Amino acid sequence: LALLVTLPLWGGDITGDWQDCYVSAVEQLQMITQSAGMIYGVGYKYFVKSTDGVNFQNVMVADCDSLYLESSYMVSSTVGYCGGYIYHPSDWTLTRPVLYKTTNGGQSWVRTGQLEQQPGFYSVVHIEFINGLEGYVVLNALIYIDGLKIYRTTNGGQSWTLVYGLIPNCAISADFSPGLMIVGQNAPEGALVSSDGLNWQFHQVGWSGISYAASALVSEGRLIVRCGEGLLYSDNAGDDWVGSDQSQLGDNFSVGFWTSCSFSSQGNNIYTIAGIRSGEDLYPGVIRSLNNGSSWQWIVQPTDMPDQSGQIYGICYWGEYIYIAHNLHIYRMYVGPPVANDDSSTPAMEVNCTCYPNPFRGNTNIAIKQIDNSPTTIAVYNFRGQLIRTVVNQQVLSPGEHTFVWDGKNDEGKPVAAGIYFYKVTAGSFSSSRKIVMLK
Repeated sequence: LALLVTLPLWGGDITGDWQDCYVSAVEQLQMITQSAGMIYGVGYKYFVKSTDGVNFQNVMVADCDSLYLESSYMVSSTVGYCGGYIYHPSDWTLTRPVLYKTTNGGQSWVRTGQLEQQPGFYSVVHIEFINGLEGYVVLNALIYIDGLKIYRTTNGGQSWTLVYGLIPNCAISADFSPGLMIVGQNAPEGALVSSDGLNWQFHQVGWSGISYAASALVSEGRLIVRCGEGLLYSDNAGDDWVGSDQSQLGDNFSVGFWTSCSFSSQGNNIYTIAGIRSGEDLYPGVIRSLNNGSSWQWIVQPTDMPDQSGQIYGICYWGEYIYIAHNLHIYRMYVGPPVANDDSSTPAMEVNCTCYPNPFRGNTNIAIKQIDNSPTTIAVYNFRGQLIRTVVNQQVLSPGEHTFVWDGKNDEGKPVAAGIYFYKVTAGSFSSSRKIVMLK
């Protein structure tokens, strides 16, 4: 280890304030995710995307008031798909699943006509590719008796083959990765799991036999789900389930049932939407695991959410920020890069660093405690994640305490404006980021 461990279990000291990146009076995003160097989501008949996490663009997929989009996936920076259904207000027998394709990065979309000849009323609730050629679509029945269907492509979406559609059931959530895939289902409650995308096996989720994967994640060979029994994981493809350590979340903690787009991860670092129950009410916040779902801690309490409407439709961890689709907005908060931590008993970043005074005028001191000779870097970033000043650059420090001064200037020697900044300490393979406030 390069640095000692000391960090609060949750809170603004390691994150910062919410930044309102996007607001619309038109669409409520039904999901938010990232791939191919962009973050994006869909809602109503619109596709919303950003390549920098700050400037978001709203694109109408089709000028059709009966279109309802629920899923999207960008295979590359230019090619992607989004899906949902088109309904007829006076005749539900005319409802059809629809799949649209873009070849110019989401600037325009073409209806493919694929998957539309379904007996029954279906919607494309999930689409995901695991490489440029192999991808999957999950169709959910709008009327239960029609069941769920899973389609697979191995030619980049030119054609789709039905790989599952045996019994009436309802698709709740899904996630796909090479060698391990999961589709959460209801009635019967449980999940479908596959290692090859062709053969699907039904598994109960949890121990009661009446839970289903309201949200599901495949993370480094592990299945992680949210269900009525809490946050569970399986390391043997769904045969057995283990309850994660939720002891630090409090007695009133509840996973809730916010959205199927409730998980987002990079490496062993996972973020998910959760809640605190008060009587009949459930208030959303954000929790985090640094050990691939083995244990969880609060990172944003409900009182620190950007608004109190409770209408959350997705979370995405991209770059060094978490993003939430929340009540016609997209908000983001700085949380830092993923950190290595495989010890389930130590849910904290491998960093002990302080900054004083904070807030400050003029100069501030950044203090760290070094316990080996790993090269160390200390850098200051603005609220948008842009590098402002490199205070220490790959310097080999002796074990012990060290203090460095930031004089409130950028790398060009010019004073920076008052506001919120973040200093990031990196030593060896470990890092941590903290908020710092500069006053006028």
